[in-house]
Amino acid sequence: MHWFLAPLLLLLACPQSIDDDDATVDDDDLTADDDDVVDDDDVVDDDDAADDDDVADDDDVADDDDMADDDDVADDDDVTVDDDDAVDDDDTTPDDDDDDDTPLPYPAHDPYLLKGVQPDVWPDYDEVAGNHAGRVSMNLVWAFWEPSVQAAPCASNQQEHDNRCFTIDAAVDAAINEWTARGVHVTAIVYGVPAWARTALPCNTAPGMDIFCAPDDAADYGRFAGMLAARYDGLSGPGRVVDFVIHNEVNSNTWFNVGCGAGTPCDTTTWLDAYAASFNAAHDAISASQPDARILVSLDHHFGTAYDTPAAANPLLSGETLLLGLDARSGSRPWRVAFHPYPPNLLAPAFSPSDYPKVTFGNVGVIAGWLRATFPSQPERHEVHLTEQGINAIAPSSEAEQAAQLCAAFRNITGTPGIVSFLYHRMSDHPVEVAQGLGLGLRRADGTARPAWSTWALANRNDLGPVQLDCGFEHLPFTRLVRGFDAAAGHRASSRDLPASFTEEQSWLLEREELPGTTLLYECEVGDHSLLSTAASCEGLLPLGPVGSTHDATGPNLVELFRCYVPSSGDHFVSPDPACEGQTVESGLGFAYPG
Repeated sequence: MHWFLAPLLLLLACPQSIDDDDATVDDDDLTADDDDVVDDDDVVDDDDAADDDDVADDDDVADDDDMADDDDVADDDDVTVDDDDAVDDDDTTPDDDDDDDTPLPYPAHDPYLLKGVQPDVWPDYDEVAGNHAGRVSMNLVWAFWEPSVQAAPCASNQQEHDNRCFTIDAAVDAAINEWTARGVHVTAIVYGVPAWARTALPCNTAPGMDIFCAPDDAADYGRFAGMLAARYDGLSGPGRVVDFVIHNEVNSNTWFNVGCGAGTPCDTTTWLDAYAASFNAAHDAISASQPDARILVSLDHHFGTAYDTPAAANPLLSGETLLLGLDARSGSRPWRVAFHPYPPNLLAPAFSPSDYPKVTFGNVGVIAGWLRATFPSQPERHEVHLTEQGINAIAPSSEAEQAAQLCAAFRNITGTPGIVSFLYHRMSDHPVEVAQGLGLGLRRADGTARPAWSTWALANRNDLGPVQLDCGFEHLPFTRLVRGFDAAAGHRASSRDLPASFTEEQSWLLEREELPGTTLLYECEVGDHSLLSTAASCEGLLPLGPVGSTHDATGPNLVELFRCYVPSSGDHFVSPDPACEGQTVESGLGFAYPG
């Protein structure tokens, strides 16, 4: 979410915020045919996509702090999607004859199904599910479900929970049920504090933004989250929510306001205490019905501590500070990250490996590496869900650049172990965003498909015969480790795209999952180059992210890799040569497949 569209957010979160004419398309425009395969006429050739060299420079675009965050421009009728991987229907919906009320296990992760989308009010569920989406996300706004306190007994259109009544939106109910029936996993963005629940804090906010004030009593928010978990447990009838995002972009005071900003400096301790109270209450309430549900902390892309600016006009806490603060306050409760790796400037398609202290599509491995380095003995903290992100398609960008950069984003995400979902925002343009210069949709506002729609729809099609895979999905279940060289910088070895100045020299395939008898390798920054390490700590260097796992012992077709050092320049590189090509051998890195 980005601040300058904030006054419009409450309006956009209400029902019917998008006209039906904006959300529907003719059958001829739909890319999924009866066989769940995209129509050839809607598919762009590789030659139609923009080269990386066509990407706009950062200097040509506005700072993303000047843009509205798009997570909130859809109402909860604009049922959106989260995509943490899909499973068979048998794992999602119980048999009608099964009276067992044992909580369902969390669905297994399938990297081919990490793709998802925020579908807004798109009318054809099969078009999303039929193009091999694993997840969708939906905004479930507390203020709509409980606009006033009402004790039981409840009306027929209400859900009773903990002796309180919550009004059910029939469209939301139907959508969750439809996605569940198609094996698509639902991520719920749980936010929007009603007026009666936010009377205590002097919440300084723009008109219409007061639903983002922190609740007076975290237990009230927890009750709402617990009701959602109980209703949508996959056993009770109306479908299943598997992931719960606790508020939204909570490191930004715009979206989680604790009574500061607009000239009043924020107190970091108060901020962290307030969020942890909501998280803990929601976690405990959700876990009572769904003990295996993923309960997520939502962060925007301001990740490094340079963004700890609680006294600024638009206060921020860095993602690092927010997570460390929550960890200190959450006890033994497991949390996972819901991250938004938008490009550094929201209007531009450009991103790069050098975007830190922001974490974007270009350096998305940084958050995965930081989590492993910071919480080495807590593997649940290593799981990353990308629940909102998009790429602009209108000037100063272009539709070709959007498609090319979406493919690049997929490559970096499939190349980063630990990232389990990628929910694209959004299915079609919102006219208010377009008026502000932001066209993130895979389809235009009139419903016609952009080239990026074909990129999204076709990249992961291992369900077709023959399979059709691109944009990094062709390497699964492996990551592709590439060694590149730049005469001015030295060598890099990464499973994500190298900077444009580096020339590829060699490549290998590593396991994306950590299997028995394998060792995970990490990319670590050293000046302008990088080295590989078996240490999650990256030996005190900036973690750029895990790159995949090597085998501990040799086997058919495997080659041994070594970390090598050039004393004269301080350069490091990876090589299959036991003599390190005449340079210094630092360590063995395990065995990999030639790539």
